[in-house]
Amino acid sequence: MPAEFSNPNRFPHFMLKEIYEQPETVRRVLSHWIDGAGRFTAPEGLPTPEELLRLSKITIAASGSSRHAGLIGKFMLERLAGVMVEVDFASQYCYRDPVVWPDEMTILISQSGTTVDTLAALQEARRKGSKSLAICNVAGSPLTRDSDATLLTYAGKEVAIAATKSFTAQITALLLLSIYIAQCRGASLATIAGLQESLKELPGRMESVLMMDKDCRDLARRFVRSQNFLVAGRNIEYPVALEGALKLKETSYIQAEGLPTGELKHGPAALITEHLPMIVLATRHKNGSSSLAQYERTVSNIRELTNRGIPVVAVVTEGDAEIASIIPDVLAMPSVDELLQPTLAVIPLQLFAYHSGVARGNDVDQPRNLSKSVLVE
Repeated sequence: MPAEFSNPNRFPHFMLKEIYEQPETVRRVLSHWIDGAGRFTAPEGLPTPEELLRLSKITIAASGSSRHAGLIGKFMLERLAGVMVEVDFASQYCYRDPVVWPDEMTILISQSGTTVDTLAALQEARRKGSKSLAICNVAGSPLTRDSDATLLTYAGKEVAIAATKSFTAQITALLLLSIYIAQCRGASLATIAGLQESLKELPGRMESVLMMDKDCRDLARRFVRSQNFLVAGRNIEYPVALEGALKLKETSYIQAEGLPTGELKHGPAALITEHLPMIVLATRHKNGSSSLAQYERTVSNIRELTNRGIPVVAVVTEGDAEIASIIPDVLAMPSVDELLQPTLAVIPLQLFAYHSGVARGNDVDQPRNLSKSVLVE
């Protein structure tokens, strides 16, 4: 933590304070899954192993940042547990007459547990006969009271409207849930054990990412006159791009769009000029040839963009000399398992959005026209 923020009362805004609380929040989530001997143990109240073995499908319904967490959870659940996952807007789910399969589970994600769309989605899922699991920050909320099972995120009170620590708590809870379901469905013990050990190191790695706060502030000041932004990511980092774009909208009031990097040439490239800067998530992972192939395509995209004079900021993995040789603006992350990367990669996007809003003179804690919980459609 930078020295000027060593005293928690010296944070100028709640949003920045809550960004810095994320490592401790993740430690708190993990503490409810790790026993005194350091072994991972699922908390009480989750569906039984027999129920999870019979799972035919999982549907995730959520809104805003919680939906982006759900999209990340889809990658985790499908990759680890081998179960089909659909992610929907809570506001869409409750109107579209969804088809619910036998032995389906609906996961409802909400920071507050009072969001009207998410509660309506819960009632629709129950009416169709689906089992329900709430992932929520508030015990005793309407969402947790009415769901069949609850997984709490223990993020503590989040004052700023833009979600930060509640988001990383949600994706940590989703990864832990994915590991538990994978265990119940007979997944590789070696894969699970490796992830569990990496999770124990995650808070410390998050603390190291927070050290790039000044770099994010300097970038935000450089781009203070930009009125549009594109944020792009491949694979599991696409939902992180969506979340980064949402944070920019909330704090800076600029038009920001998150998209898959591979979709640039399918239309969005027509928008790109030297006046439209981009943030590209371009990490690479040592655990898989597909990651290297994705990385090489992203490098090619960055070269093409810079050749056209497009300003590009890249979030990369530490030790990446290739992208650093192409563009000057790189933010380097520790190397972690691909399923842990979103928890780290979102932090510089949060910091950039925070500093962008501050540089524009906006109230980053209470953005205009927004509230912490949507109680009326």
